[in-house]
Amino acid sequence: MSGNASVDTTRHGGRVRSALRGFLIGLGGLAYAFVIWTAVFYAVQLSVGGMSGYGWVVLLLPSVVTAAVFAVVLVLTRRRSTGALVLVLLAGLGLSAVFLLNTFSYVIRNLAALTGS
Repeated sequence: MSGNASVDTTRHGGRVRSALRGFLIGLGGLAYAFVIWTAVFYAVQLSVGGMSGYGWVVLLLPSVVTAAVFAVVLVLTRRRSTGALVLVLLAGLGLSAVFLLNTFSYVIRNLAALTGS
């Protein structure tokens, strides 16, 4: 009888851990999606005046990099603890945000080259 109780407890603990991981990945995914949405929104806002091909590549690169960083985070933390998942999610989000801000800074300084004016 006690053997079944420990199996049920282990199964229940695994479900809770799995649900917590899913919740944390969902929250992290929302944060990464916000960075992607910001990059796409900024690209669309700047394209109203006309944008060269180089400008589109530069403005959409942060969204591609952010999606790639999120995929790498999921692969790296697949078999790690929940704490490692949170730390790597935050580190990747910080990396993506810095890349986005650096791209915005580049665009502000070189707007004439990106719009083809």
